[in-house]
Amino acid sequence: MVYSMVNLQAATSTENLQALEEVKDFCTTDLGRGGKERWTYHMLPEAALDVELHRMSNATSSASVDSVTFQPCAAYADLNQDRYSIEEWELPGGVWQFTAIYDGHCGHDTVDYVHKRLPSMIRMSLQALIQSTPITSLKPEFVSEALRNAVRHLDESIRSDLYDFLPHDHLTKMSDIQLSQHVSRRCSEWNTISARCTQGSTVLLALSDPLKKNVWILNLGDSTAVLGSRSVSGKWSAVMVNSVHNCNNPSESQRIQQEHPSEQACVCDNRVLGYLAPTRALGDTWLKVPSVYTRRAFGPHLHDWLPPRQVAAYASRILTPPYISDFPEVYHNSLDVSQQEVFLILSSDGLQDMYDNHDVQLSDQEMADRWVGLVGRHMHSNTDMDLKSNLALRLLRDAVGGNNTELVSRNLTLEMEDKWMDDITILVQRFR
Repeated sequence: MVYSMVNLQAATSTENLQALEEVKDFCTTDLGRGGKERWTYHMLPEAALDVELHRMSNATSSASVDSVTFQPCAAYADLNQDRYSIEEWELPGGVWQFTAIYDGHCGHDTVDYVHKRLPSMIRMSLQALIQSTPITSLKPEFVSEALRNAVRHLDESIRSDLYDFLPHDHLTKMSDIQLSQHVSRRCSEWNTISARCTQGSTVLLALSDPLKKNVWILNLGDSTAVLGSRSVSGKWSAVMVNSVHNCNNPSESQRIQQEHPSEQACVCDNRVLGYLAPTRALGDTWLKVPSVYTRRAFGPHLHDWLPPRQVAAYASRILTPPYISDFPEVYHNSLDVSQQEVFLILSSDGLQDMYDNHDVQLSDQEMADRWVGLVGRHMHSNTDMDLKSNLALRLLRDAVGGNNTELVSRNLTLEMEDKWMDDITILVQRFR
């Protein structure tokens, strides 16, 4: 055997110093997990932190809404599954403002579908409502019902596509070979339908009327809306608008258990059927239809979904579907922008998760007070004008470490293949 020899010159002292200079700002962390494993991150100077955060969060501002959406992990499988909408609709009677956050889970297909379809569906419903009822006579409950119906109709369309492709009575009569042939003949259609049925998306949206006298907030899932208002005395107050639809909410867990009596597995490990944290969402159709779809269709004919053993375990728990609800809660709030300053914060659950990981635990109200106080202070700040121009970015900076330069640097630059934080999307809407 002949070996090739490579001669390398020894590094000079200057080259050694240059190498040390390049790594002097690198640190390691165990993320508080203990054990021997460490991950590297890069300490950034304070002047670079906000610039990098602005870039990584795609921070944008319009006349009345500031937005950020953030996921520092760059691995393809862990790309940001949050989406959001900021739209103005010119309708009879004036311009309506629509904002929404869609928090996808288990993939991008369902959240992309919701992001594309839901705003136009709501706009058409609202336009039809206004054309049949003068805006001066428009009752808040009519708008609430239109919002609720649009969301449920979108979810129904996902189920309808599945039933049209594979009716329940046909599925139960098909042999395995017949089912495989059916899926193979319409492979592209099946891939689209099955992806939407095994993934999901929460929805948190706000709709305000042309005079900014009313705002409707719809929630389906575990995102959070906080309304901030300043009194004549100048004091800011915060109101948590919506309840959160996940198994950490005792009323949601109790609701599911009451709907499925004697089924101990309907909520286990603080998840629906031991699988999903949100209790209400669009999609997740396999948890809303008979278990035969999971056992015979999704399990065997959906690549890279769940291992066969998990498919069998979850299918055995699906006894009386649906387990995930598509019934949203809608909240109507009257505004008086002539008498007080008002803004609305919409955020996906990733923002709250960051505070849950802080050393100091905050109650929901304490967290809301913190957000509103921070936004309120910077709405009228005469310093840090770059950050002042995007109030959502201010909240994001606070969540990822605030004044702790080392913690912010770690959250921005950690070299880790898996996600170390949930996706975070924040919209701050100012009413004027």
